[in-house]
Amino acid sequence: MGTSRLLDVSVAILAGAVALVVVAPVLPVSLVGAFLMGLGGGSLGTHVNVQLGRAGGLESRKMMGQANAWAMVTAAAAPLAIGLAASVLHAWRIALLAAIVGLVALTLLRPRGTGSSVSVRMPRASLPARYWMIWLFLVLGVSIEFSFVFWGSTMVARRTGISPADATLLASLFVAGMFVGRAAIGRGLGAGRAPRGILAAGLGIVLLGAGLIWVATMPVLAGLGLFLGGLGTAGLWPIGIAFALQSAPKAQFEAAARSTLGSGFAVLIAPSALGLLADNVGVVSAWPVVLLVAAAGLVVVAVTPPAGSRGT
Repeated sequence: MGTSRLLDVSVAILAGAVALVVVAPVLPVSLVGAFLMGLGGGSLGTHVNVQLGRAGGLESRKMMGQANAWAMVTAAAAPLAIGLAASVLHAWRIALLAAIVGLVALTLLRPRGTGSSVSVRMPRASLPARYWMIWLFLVLGVSIEFSFVFWGSTMVARRTGISPADATLLASLFVAGMFVGRAAIGRGLGAGRAPRGILAAGLGIVLLGAGLIWVATMPVLAGLGLFLGGLGTAGLWPIGIAFALQSAPKAQFEAAARSTLGSGFAVLIAPSALGLLADNVGVVSAWPVVLLVAAAGLVVVAVTPPAGSRGT
């Protein structure tokens, strides 16, 4: 439908979805609204990734890092805003409406007909083999991230003996580590290194952090492990998606869409799979799976051909 029209349609779907959730009289209407939020948000995220990836090279990595860092801030602020609106104004819907009004205003006020806003129809093209290696890496990276998000605090509580509430508070160090890492990427961290080297370094830090969480019985050490886990995970998605788009210059929308699909699959499957394993052997015994996934990511990085390789 063209790049500019895709943005308009995505925002329209999101706005309609929020409206359904806000006015929903019964649960089925809310569920339809939730589904449409995913549909509009997924296509909007695909559009944004392609636009940020068009600069290529270091600039794309920096912009991806900045965008994902501030996306984390707004994601953390959203439930706080809804809770504040509910407790102070007794109207939680105001927070949702304010967010969607801002998004619609940005869409309507953007420059049209020039630069990145021009409506371009992307031709269909096959995705190279190198892209699919990076796609697999992205799936593994997102699996690591959400395994930390869903199970990090439980793991710390079991190993250190602190209360679940304190463990949840300590788990915020993972988010802090991710923000620090993505902000550093946005400032040009690793400017002189190839994407593969940065991704491998990130996975190495993840292994250190996840390993520390597995063996630490002191909250201080467990907190350090969570921070290191966030720091190492920080660059896996923003640098990985920039790398993926770079590998498929003739099919960037297809590459971005399939990367979004892969990340959604990882979010849906990985924490649940770890939970099922934990039900059978305990979360402490199941946690090394995170280490194995990080090690698998290192293998994928090692065998992924560098940019410019023939036959990919």
